Amino acid sequence: MKNIGGNALVIKEVNINLVRRVLKERKQATKRQIAEDTGLSIVTAGSVLEVLVRQNEVLAAGQISSSGGRPARQYIYNDEHALALILFPFEERGGICIRCTVVTLFGRCLYESTRPVEQVDLACFEAIIDELLNRYPAIQAIGFGLPGAEAGGRLVLSDYEALRGIPVAEHFRERYQKRVIIENDVNAAAIGYHSRTGRAAAASAVYLYFPDRFPPGAGIIINGKLHRGKSGFAGEVANIPLGISWSGSEWQSSPAGLMEAIAKLTATVSSVLNPDAVVLYGSFLQVDHLSGIMEQCAGLLPPGAAPHIVLSTDFAADYLDGMIVSTLATLETGLQLTKFEA
Repeated sequence: MKNIGGNALVIKEVNINLVRRVLKERKQATKRQIAEDTGLSIVTAGSVLEVLVRQNEVLAAGQISSSGGRPARQYIYNDEHALALILFPFEERGGICIRCTVVTLFGRCLYESTRPVEQVDLACFEAIIDELLNRYPAIQAIGFGLPGAEAGGRLVLSDYEALRGIPVAEHFRERYQKRVIIENDVNAAAIGYHSRTGRAAAASAVYLYFPDRFPPGAGIIINGKLHRGKSGFAGEVANIPLGISWSGSEWQSSPAGLMEAIAKLTATVSSVLNPDAVVLYGSFLQVDHLSGIMEQCAGLLPPGAAPHIVLSTDFAADYLDGMIVSTLATLETGLQLTKFEA
């Protein structure tokens, strides 16, 4: 193992990441504040800032007065230095649309639109991406929200026939030379809800999603991280043999039947994962259903084993937030070795 202290290049990159982190947290700061927060000398902090300003990652702003000394220059982290593009299809009024969102490194929305398409395939995405890359050349990462599952780099399960068996992520990586991720809807919603509600990093939760026309699925968060399982199959809860025909509508035919089915599924996943919380979403679920589900679930589990059960009221917001978090994470690369003159 090499001694990091003997590698000047690595030390410089560590210092860059320290300054980056402080500026991202503070949004803006003086050289002295950065030095104090990072433990670097003012000279070293200044050298790093020069590099980041040259790269347009940091902007030198105006000066502020300091007590008894010369005015100090403020440095602002440029969150538009790199952007992320989020794309996901959804059904609207019997047709298919693509939701397009461009965000900054701070998750600030620069652009949002909904595009109707004839079908979801590679070509429809390419047309949108080509246009938005021309408009926002700083886009460095592309996130696709696609229901289904990947295996061996290909979409083996998908609601969209034209994408089945296709190495979607690899296709777009090669075409655009950008970072590309694919996330399914319920996994993204689980990440988004966990992030948006500010739950503790060590918390565990299961997000149970009940679509209008498809069987339920789950997004599983363990110790603050999404759990996919060995082959990405984790969360396919409709396959649990509970004797419930999720593909039909019989289980929803009465409030009592609906609450019983969801309570059984909640108790089952709780018996296996023992999460802190189970989040429920379905367009047909109402607050009135919650107490019945909680009561039945508690009756199926030992005392103290029942999770906190909550109802999400905005799946689209959970989904988008999760896609933003996941896509921006691809730009948080940690230590990058790049040559520069300090």
